[in-house]
Amino acid sequence: MELLIVVAIMLILATVGFSNFVFSLKKSHDARRKSDLSVIARGLEAFANDWGNYPDDNGAGKMTACDYNNTGLTYCSFGSPMAAFSPPTAVAANRALVTYLASLPTDPVSGQTYYYDKTSAGFNLFAALENTADPSYVVVTQSCGDVNCNYTLSQSG
Repeated sequence: MELLIVVAIMLILATVGFSNFVFSLKKSHDARRKSDLSVIARGLEAFANDWGNYPDDNGAGKMTACDYNNTGLTYCSFGSPMAAFSPPTAVAANRALVTYLASLPTDPVSGQTYYYDKTSAGFNLFAALENTADPSYVVVTQSCGDVNCNYTLSQSG
């Protein structure tokens, strides 16, 4: 009987410990997402300084800010470098490849992505947080992969 009580107590402690671990993992993912969007925003600011405007979006959450071959801007894939030949007003032969971000961050959870949207005065970056109790958690209409986005970082001008 005593052995059953000890096993029951151990199971209860293990369950509590595991749930705390899962909650901490979610909070860690969310902190990384917020940090990633801040990094992307700094890259977008650097791009806007060179190009005079924030990059266009492709309507599917990607930014048109990459040019690896000096042939014109195309959309950037998350996980790839954000780089383009600059200055844009120079003759193609006089441009140099400028790397704005060595690698566009990717969401830490498989199946989820970040989303970029250019606005008339700036841009919005979206992510999907896992912790629904986060004060920044507000569901929006954008899709962040397998889930709806619920966190927005906005920049105007």
